[in-house]
Amino acid sequence: MSYSLKATDKQIEAMLDYYKNEAKNNTVPYAIAQIKKDRVTITLYNSKKVLFQGKNAEHELQFWEDTFNLKNTQGDYFMSSIGSDESGVGDYFGPLTVCAAYVQEKDELFLRDLKIDDSKRLSDAWIKTIAPKLIKRIPYSLLVLSNPDYNRQIDKGYNAHKLKAYLHAQCHQHLLKKITKKPPIIVDQFCSEKLYISYLKSFKNAPHPTIFKTKAESHYASVAVASIIARYSFITQLDVLEKAYTMTLPKGASKRVDEAVGDFIKKHGVQELNQVAKLHFKTTYKHKA
Repeated sequence: MSYSLKATDKQIEAMLDYYKNEAKNNTVPYAIAQIKKDRVTITLYNSKKVLFQGKNAEHELQFWEDTFNLKNTQGDYFMSSIGSDESGVGDYFGPLTVCAAYVQEKDELFLRDLKIDDSKRLSDAWIKTIAPKLIKRIPYSLLVLSNPDYNRQIDKGYNAHKLKAYLHAQCHQHLLKKITKKPPIIVDQFCSEKLYISYLKSFKNAPHPTIFKTKAESHYASVAVASIIARYSFITQLDVLEKAYTMTLPKGASKRVDEAVGDFIKKHGVQELNQVAKLHFKTTYKHKA
């Protein structure tokens, strides 16, 4: 596999410093340096082009894209595609939400104006501002697995990855029917492609994603949009639960969450946790003990 990115002088300098112990005698025409390591060859050219080749090329490229906070190095950030992402998977309180969104190249200016990004980097307040605008303009499919339904599926033997695979596939299927087109499908990778496919053996006509990529929301606008809508749905649903139980239900799985679980049990009883929490988290067993 071969990938490339265009770097600045400072970025080239940083890469040369990072690889200084692995640089080889350079015999490549027009190249500043060549590095060989871990089944990947990195060639830095005078033109500021950096070429990654080998089995680990994509992994090495992604490291530098993340380090330099780069997007669209391959020129396809705003490519027409269906992207999908989820929210709530690492949160003890609240549902699991999965969204697939169809972004077209013609949406680029609209999305640039909104300064879309991975929802994990955006404040809840900003997500609440831009998500309704995305929902109005971008075709999407959203599925929300409530806490009782989530816990029921876990009790049946599903794990979180298999649940996510099913929800992603359902969102893809629903959205493909809406748009009556067959664009590439991009999944924010949460397990290997082989495992993802194995999870969907019993799913009839499951759409097969074109691209599995970790941190895909930083590389494709369609996944970034799906990430924002999924997060918007999650925080909206969590707001509803907080109002229903008249108490704060913190996000994540922190010490603050542990304290909130204790308060919740005192106020509403341990059985009621099924309505607001993902019970297979260690937090539940700690409090039950």
